[in-house]
Amino acid sequence: MSLNLIDYAAVNVDRVKIKFGRTVKIASITNNKFIVQTSAATPTAVQDPFKTINTLSDYSTISRTLTLYWNKTLVSGQEYYIRLVGLLDSANEVVPEEKIVFTKQDAATPSGISANVVPVLEEIYVEDQSILLEAYTSYQIIAKNPEFYIKDIDPKNGSFYIDNDYNDGRLTVTFSSRPAVNFLTNKYFKVQRKKIQRTPSRWETVVVKVQMHSWKPEVYIDFPSNDATPVFHIENKTYFETGYKYRITVSKEVGI
Repeated sequence: MSLNLIDYAAVNVDRVKIKFGRTVKIASITNNKFIVQTSAATPTAVQDPFKTINTLSDYSTISRTLTLYWNKTLVSGQEYYIRLVGLLDSANEVVPEEKIVFTKQDAATPSGISANVVPVLEEIYVEDQSILLEAYTSYQIIAKNPEFYIKDIDPKNGSFYIDNDYNDGRLTVTFSSRPAVNFLTNKYFKVQRKKIQRTPSRWETVVVKVQMHSWKPEVYIDFPSNDATPVFHIENKTYFETGYKYRITVSKEVGI
C-alpha cells in the first residue's frame, strides 16, 4: 500500500508544518532528515535551517503533524526545496524522498497607513501537489492539485498484523473525490504479496476486484479467498495468508 509521505504542508514566517500521510517512526524524525536547499542548477544548501527538533513537543502522533521552527533567515525571491530524506515508516523501511517547493517573498508595507501601526508581513508561496490552504494572514499557499488525494485507508497503512478474514477480504481507499470509473482496474490499483522469510523472496501479483461505492468516494479492493475457486467478500473465508506481507500501489495517473 503506497501513500504519500506528505499529506499537506504549510510554510510560515517562523515555522513549517508538515502533516504526514503515513506512519513515520518517531526515532527517525531528526534534523538531518529535513534538508533546505535552493532550486538552482547547482543547489546551495542552507546550514542548520531549523532549530533542534523536540519530538515530544514538536510532533503529534495522533494527527501525525510535525512543526519545524526556522533557525535561519532565507533570501527573498529565492525558490527553495525542503527535502524529506531518510525517514522510516512503521515497518522500519526508508520512505522515498518527497519535497516541498516554495519561494520566499517580502511584502511591502501598505501605502497611506502608518508603518508604526501596520506590521510588515512576510509572504511565502508554497507549491506542492499535496498542499492544503491554512488560515494564516502572513503567507499564501498556491497548490497544484488540492482537489484529489487519498484521505484514508482501511486497514491503516503500515499495519503489522491483520486477521486472516479481516473485513471479509475488503480493503477500502477513501479519496477526496470520486475517481473516474475507467481507473478501477488492477492496472491502476496494483496488489502484490511477498512471503516473509530470511532468504530473499519476490513480490507476486494478486488479482483483485476493484469497485466503487455508489455515491461515496470510496474504492473497494476485494482480495480473493484461498479456495481452489476463489470467492470475494464472503464471510468465514481466509483472504490474508499467514506468513505473507501485502502491498497496494495506487497509480499516480488515477484521477477524477
